Amino acid sequence: MDESLAMARIYVDAGVSCVVATPHVVPGTKWKLKPKDICDQVDVLNKCLKEENIPLTVAPGMEVALDTGILTLIDQNCLLPLGHSKYVLIEVPFQRLPLGWNQILFTLQLRGFQILLAHPERCDHLMKKRAFFDDMIYSGVYLQVEWGSFLGHHGLEVKSQAEYLAQKGYIHCLATDSHNSRSRHAGYVEDAARVVELQVGRENLELLGRKNPARVLKDVPLEAMVDYESPAGAKRKKRWQF
Repeated sequence: MDESLAMARIYVDAGVSCVVATPHVVPGTKWKLKPKDICDQVDVLNKCLKEENIPLTVAPGMEVALDTGILTLIDQNCLLPLGHSKYVLIEVPFQRLPLGWNQILFTLQLRGFQILLAHPERCDHLMKKRAFFDDMIYSGVYLQVEWGSFLGHHGLEVKSQAEYLAQKGYIHCLATDSHNSRSRHAGYVEDAARVVELQVGRENLELLGRKNPARVLKDVPLEAMVDYESPAGAKRKKRWQF
């Protein structure tokens, strides 16, 4: 609890008022948390936040590894979307996409879920097969990129991939992917926001950092980025077409 409260204070200092807890769930392994257990622990945390006068609300969720086992989680009623919405956070592997990955995503959509892919910029397979991003976007999949990727926290290749997705207008949300209060937390968001704004403009910064994340919790469709010409700072009045 002390660690959770320390992370919460960092979020508040970064200007965050609501965050979704997304513990890892990997089908077929010991990393298989039950939705009820996650919701119960989130309730305990929110109670402590209130007692400590920390102005942060935590919503329940999970980050599920992209695997065929996801379909079993659905059948067992063990898939917990973000904040009780229809959005599920699917973790992209760091090496290769699994065989049949597109069918897995398609089946999730058929089951009524909206897909938000976590840190796709960190996947080595997608670095080499950027055309897959086109397929994902045109099929209605949403992409969530880490703030820290724009600061080079995961290396120059990942930074370049994040910039590529920004230039294509393929990003829908930015997230902290916080893991602890010492090295992986929300304390760098302000620095990252300045970098992102230089690349995509103020309107897109607000869209990716605030508006679309709020739309996830409201369970409504996410908006596309506004086209932006960085060097001149001029904004064309249209949105990228997905």
